[in-house]
Amino acid sequence: MNEGPVIGGLTAGGAAAGSVAGIAGRSAASGRTVWRWPGMAGAALALIATVYAHVAAGHVDPMTTLISDYALLDTSALALVCGTIMLAIGSVWVAYGLAQVDPARSAAARVLFIAGAVGLLLTAAFTTDAAPGTMSAGGEIHRWSAAVVFTALPCAGWMLGKRFRSPALSVVSVLSVVFLATFLAAHPGSLVSDLIHGPEYYGLVQRLLVLSDATVVFLAAMSLGESHGGGKGGEDGEGIVLPLRRRTGTGGPSGEAGASPLLSTAMRPALGIAVQSASRGAAAVQSPASNVTSPCLPMGLGSA
Repeated sequence: MNEGPVIGGLTAGGAAAGSVAGIAGRSAASGRTVWRWPGMAGAALALIATVYAHVAAGHVDPMTTLISDYALLDTSALALVCGTIMLAIGSVWVAYGLAQVDPARSAAARVLFIAGAVGLLLTAAFTTDAAPGTMSAGGEIHRWSAAVVFTALPCAGWMLGKRFRSPALSVVSVLSVVFLATFLAAHPGSLVSDLIHGPEYYGLVQRLLVLSDATVVFLAAMSLGESHGGGKGGEDGEGIVLPLRRRTGTGGPSGEAGASPLLSTAMRPALGIAVQSASRGAAAVQSPASNVTSPCLPMGLGSA
């Protein structure tokens, strides 16, 4: 009996089942999603609150003053603090969502989003100094916390843009870095501030920087609702599904020829019939041999 094709078919059928199971497992793993609206809502509400703070402040010049100055006014302080907290909540939600949809390769981005959220909460808790020349502990905490926010969020957005192949997220992150560099150069006290007339517009640059950072959180939260399988087996920590290899009559692989998993699955009933037929044929061959006397058979083939 030639058992090579039957055993090879059974091997291909088993491998096809493993391939189908591996593909199904990969789809289930990459299909994990979380609610994205809390992060998106946090960023959107932060922008709405900031706009309301601008309107409520009234007489503050957005070109030459900072957003932090709105926290010093009774009419706009509450709106600005609430908006800052909402953006922090959105950042925390993005970090939580990344831990659900991409826990293996988003650790750095999660840390940056958490750092940005902590920085936002500190800027809300500690207001800036009222007078330009005044230096206080609370004012220093506010300034350094803002520096963490403006640095962490663009970096996290850039990482996610590359990881999730999101051009919009990457572009907004780059714009945020450009706004940050411009703001630092135009801020009063920098070496080139007077050369580029920075005090005349550095407040506007900071508002664009805040807008870009809130947009980074919004787009990052939006990406949580999408499936990111990576496109390659094993890239996200999952098992690699190897292709089946068709066997020759000698039982070895036939080079680059491969068997389709779907074809192997369809051949399972036929393989089962082939196995049963082979078993019956083997029994039919052995039955006449038992009726022949030992002298008529070659040595070793007679009945015991």
